[in-house]
Amino acid sequence: MKILIYGFGRMGLTHFSILNTLNDDITFTVVEPNKVLRKILNKNIDAKFYADDSSLNTPYDITLITTPPFIHSKLLQNCIKRGDKKVFIEKPFGGHTNIYLKENMRGNDIFIGYVLRFNPCIQWIKQNLDSKKIKSIHGQYLSNTIEKKPKGWRNSTYSGVLNEMGSHILDLIQFLIKESKYDLISSNIKSIVTDVDDIVEAKFKTDNKIDVSIYLNWVKKDVRKPIFSIEIELIDGQKFFIDQQQIKIYKNDRIEKIISVTDLKTQVPYYLRGVDFTNQMIDLLGETKSIASVEQALKVNNIMNQIYNHENITRR
Repeated sequence: MKILIYGFGRMGLTHFSILNTLNDDITFTVVEPNKVLRKILNKNIDAKFYADDSSLNTPYDITLITTPPFIHSKLLQNCIKRGDKKVFIEKPFGGHTNIYLKENMRGNDIFIGYVLRFNPCIQWIKQNLDSKKIKSIHGQYLSNTIEKKPKGWRNSTYSGVLNEMGSHILDLIQFLIKESKYDLISSNIKSIVTDVDDIVEAKFKTDNKIDVSIYLNWVKKDVRKPIFSIEIELIDGQKFFIDQQQIKIYKNDRIEKIISVTDLKTQVPYYLRGVDFTNQMIDLLGETKSIASVEQALKVNNIMNQIYNHENITRR
């Protein structure tokens, strides 16, 4: 199996380490423009390293694009022209990439790195909850990630709490309720530290009358570490609270059952940054049952565009 990785920063290294352990029969090629980093990697990593992809003309079985998002479009075009069999793009993917994806989608061969859907608690909800019984769903992300104004693309339209973290939350919502249309009821965007969005609130109503809401805040000073959560209420009044570590099931506003992530006994052959990342790569290597398709990811982007295009924006 031949795998190409564009970019060898944190995400490129993470996926390489997992894939290298999952399958011994992989030859890796890495495109990394940083000359100093290439020199170091050449001495420590079993892969072929290139400054660019101008000489890479043979199709790859899997290509991972883990670069900053403003060059996703160009790299994706190169993958399609070369005939790569599967392409995996890390999020946030936005801007011009969306236009190119819409024009060049090839069904089941382009995937987006929405890794939270591989969390064991989310997978349990997906398998055990009938989406037709859902009355409302609320997604939340809280952190104190941004303490000073970032530089480069992280302070541009490719970034912001909605693009970087809210897209994960919206993907989880879409993954669980499988709705086709979301009508925006209200939204509020606040810029506190960055020049883009730092706090985002939004409410939607779906075609099937499910109430959907999100709250995102990555400048919340009293949060010790990043957390995400999903709250679901069923038509019969039963409620579910899901985060990274557990599922709380409520009946008549009293806790009926708690399922810990350890109760789910999820084991992976190689652990790095959580079972989510390993299971995502296992899926990419195999039948791609749970990994986010580009069609699903574009639905998330459509929801984000509704929020971005709404007028209720507060800047510093």
